[in-house]
Amino acid sequence: MSTTEPDTSPGGATASVNPNHHTDAPLRSMRILPVERAVEWIRAWAELDWPITWETAYATRDKLGWTPNPEDPELFTTELTVNQDGGYLIRLDGRCSEVSIPLCSRNLSAEPNTPWTTSLCQTYDAIANALTALHGPGEQTGNRTNVLQTDWILSNQVTVTLITSGKIMRAILKSPEVTAIDQWDAYFVEKYGADYVDD
Repeated sequence: MSTTEPDTSPGGATASVNPNHHTDAPLRSMRILPVERAVEWIRAWAELDWPITWETAYATRDKLGWTPNPEDPELFTTELTVNQDGGYLIRLDGRCSEVSIPLCSRNLSAEPNTPWTTSLCQTYDAIANALTALHGPGEQTGNRTNVLQTDWILSNQVTVTLITSGKIMRAILKSPEVTAIDQWDAYFVEKYGADYVDD
């Protein structure tokens, strides 16, 4: 069975690779979410009336067709992911405070300058451009040879983070409470340095 390379157009949907490199091993489909769908997933969470209850978080998860882990409903998989490749919800003070959403299959065998990483970078840029059109410029940190990240703080004080390492791409959304904590941390780091002690 031949290996199918990813669609390298922005938002190209799929890539199939064989991470085991054995002709008799089953192929695992490696997929990158189309841009429009990624933005739809991100907006579904970003535009909620935060802070959100667990009932709202679970209802949003289910509405998007994600599958909860039967042993831990704070973990979930999507059509892109299986088992440990999925997303997760985090709690703070009894409410949902963060959601981490995979936007591609985890491809730990990905190498730089291959069709997969090229497609992932193009899709990252297209999603970032779409979010910029909605929310204005984000703050970009890192680089394409390691980890590239862009953060937007929305008008409702939800933080949207888009992150890729070339092997994975995720969106992370943080509640206004976590955004405030992160802003305080950034303030103290800027004022006192990265090794400050928070008393």
